[in-house]
Amino acid sequence: MGILKSMTDRAIGKVKEAVAEILGDGKLREEAKLDQRVGDREKSQQNDKDSGGLNPLGNLDRLT
Repeated sequence: MGILKSMTDRAIGKVKEAVAEILGDGKLREEAKLDQRVGDREKSQQNDKDSGGLNPLGNLDRLT
């Protein structure tokens, strides 16, 4: 269920971002970015759980 939740959060964030862009609503745009980050975090946590918690490179992708 974690993967479905993370995908849903990302999709909601993308829709909110598009609506915010059309409306020019900065507050909604920030809310959309937050939803997307939550989805990314949940996906990352699910991936860690699936790999048994072993991730020798850590969050290397977030450093760039």
